[in-house]
Amino acid sequence: MTVFDFFIFLNVFRKKSESIKVKMDNKKEQIIQSALKRFAHYGYNKTTMSEVALDMNITKANLYYYYSDKTALIKDVMVYIFTDMLKNEYAIIDSYRANLLDVLNLLLETRANYLRDYYVLYISENHEWIKGQGVSTVLEAMHEKHIEMMTVLFTKAIDQGEVVLNDVKQDAACYIELIKGLSLIRSVTDVLSGMPNVEHVDEILDTQKRATAFIFENKLISKN
Repeated sequence: MTVFDFFIFLNVFRKKSESIKVKMDNKKEQIIQSALKRFAHYGYNKTTMSEVALDMNITKANLYYYYSDKTALIKDVMVYIFTDMLKNEYAIIDSYRANLLDVLNLLLETRANYLRDYYVLYISENHEWIKGQGVSTVLEAMHEKHIEMMTVLFTKAIDQGEVVLNDVKQDAACYIELIKGLSLIRSVTDVLSGMPNVEHVDEILDTQKRATAFIFENKLISKN
């Protein structure tokens, strides 16, 4: 084999590898979307890999080719939902026009909409987190992403002279932890019992909005 032939071989191999990766990624996304429907209805614990495989019309062995265990699939489903939510949250932040309280309320309403749609998953995730199961690393990464997002918004508000904060990242972390803490307090009975009551989402949203107003209404700098 000449050097020229060798480079042709490498190029063909690279293209085939890329094609295989694209096909695998597409198949994994199909599995995630299918699993999400079942997880959202039955929760993580009451769903088996056999049921996911049946929904996909593939063998269980074929499913395990893409996901070695259920925890790996659960993590990808969590990331799939979170990525979509984060994209919508950043779109709201991009609409900021010196209206911090309005934007914060829009973010809370957006999160509440996702919570209504996936409340069974929210209960399952927090139950697994309390038990210290494998999803905790994913939840921690999501938490950090939300702090980054809130830091972006608070920085915009500071730059516009709408609010004064001494440590924007620390304040963003405190606000995110407060909001998530209020969510957990209002849903802890559902988490511990495993019996989701989606009506609690409205209570969560109302409490979060009242807390947000309590924190920021007196911090906003009047433009009058």
